[in-house]
Amino acid sequence: MIEYIALFAVKAPGIFGFITYAIEKYLKRNIGLIAAVITASSFFSVLSMMKFVLDNYKNEQHTLVFSYPWVSSMGINFGFLMDMISLPIGLIIALISTLSCIYSIRYVEKEPNQAGYYASLLIFMTGMMGVIFSSNLIQFYLFWELMLIPSYVLIAKYGTSKRRLSVGFKYFMFTHAGALFMLLGIIYIYYYTHTLDIEELPSRLINVPKDAATVIFLLLLIGFFVKLAIFPLHTWLPDTYSEASIPVAAMLSGAMAKCGAYGIIRILLPFLTQRMIEASDFLLIFGIITIFYGGLITFSQTDIKRILAYSSISQMGYIIYGFGTASTLGIMGSLLHVINHAVCKSLLFMCAGSIIRQTGTRNVKKMRGLISRMPVTSLAFLIGALSLAGIPPLNGFWSEWMIFAGGLASGKILLTFLGVASAMITPTYFLWFAWRIFFGSASENIKEESHRTIMFPIIILALICIALGILPGLMLQFIAPAAESLSTKMS
Repeated sequence: MIEYIALFAVKAPGIFGFITYAIEKYLKRNIGLIAAVITASSFFSVLSMMKFVLDNYKNEQHTLVFSYPWVSSMGINFGFLMDMISLPIGLIIALISTLSCIYSIRYVEKEPNQAGYYASLLIFMTGMMGVIFSSNLIQFYLFWELMLIPSYVLIAKYGTSKRRLSVGFKYFMFTHAGALFMLLGIIYIYYYTHTLDIEELPSRLINVPKDAATVIFLLLLIGFFVKLAIFPLHTWLPDTYSEASIPVAAMLSGAMAKCGAYGIIRILLPFLTQRMIEASDFLLIFGIITIFYGGLITFSQTDIKRILAYSSISQMGYIIYGFGTASTLGIMGSLLHVINHAVCKSLLFMCAGSIIRQTGTRNVKKMRGLISRMPVTSLAFLIGALSLAGIPPLNGFWSEWMIFAGGLASGKILLTFLGVASAMITPTYFLWFAWRIFFGSASENIKEESHRTIMFPIIILALICIALGILPGLMLQFIAPAAESLSTKMS
């Protein structure tokens, strides 16, 4: 039974996405609601999968895999992998996709081609879910590329300015190039191991020559770095996030970018462990540079969406830094930050969309006094911003504390000091930004709060930030065993 639930969670959004094209004339204004119901069904399917794994494998670190013959001549099976890593990340992707569909109902109600928009959102979600639950590397790659096509359409066709085609092309070329690097790494893996099954790879990769393992590691790392927008492979991100409509930007930042982090967790940490250890200082340095660079450039921005875009770059540096510590605390912090950043950044983009909609501008210089006219949006934005700044008792505090504590635990004292110093930029620019737009006398052009279908996702995400801050164990019960297992392999 559980395998059919997994099949539904991954494939249903994409299948229904294609169906919406065929029955558009019958759906009329109900397309957004139907899309939200489909994504919500996927979300609850993942919840049931999490409960099943907890009930059956609570005291054992087992992985639940269902596989079916696919390309028998090459020994490739199609299947789903459910464990303490894939389930929480899959859950957060399904949640953000659901809330983005609900948000879209009102936000893009004047979009002429509703069927194409929602179909692309649903197929985009299937691509991400397929990456997270893939049981072999070729399936992982195919779903990885499936993410690219609908997300390109959402940017190039449904973008917010005349630059959408050029921005979409840049996004496509960068992310596709990264995927090709990843594909080369996968081909190398198959050449030396004659398998692409994630369960079999650890025992097969032991015999791969050191030079070849290094090449494989670099190829895969480049592919994942592009998706994460780690400096200097970040240049596609600011234009892409600022061009995409708000629900799409929330999915790109909150969900899609996490697939790059998942690739590191799923492939590099357990399979190429020795290469990860050798590259730990490299990862720490690039994490620090990304934190510092993204935060510093944020100060020079006046477009609210570009501020959030550069902030996203900075936050990805935290995740890489945690992986680079090669310690239980650091890896646990990075895994938790994948979840926390997804919630917080989606919340911030949705708040920004509400602000833009009600003020008619993206220029922060023309915004002030929002808290008097839009108190719920303003409070929710402050919750997301303070969480990413690492302020307790919000959720971002726990993951950032663990990341830097992991650096100290691994003996990287100087690099941890530099990391903490770079991280101080985050609360600085968020406080500067909040003071600029929320306080003071209100501008005349500010309207009241947005429609309830826009406010509902904002309130839900803000409450999750608080809940995961007060009760971090809700996610740590999954993440802690996985982090301990990964760090044990690296010790």
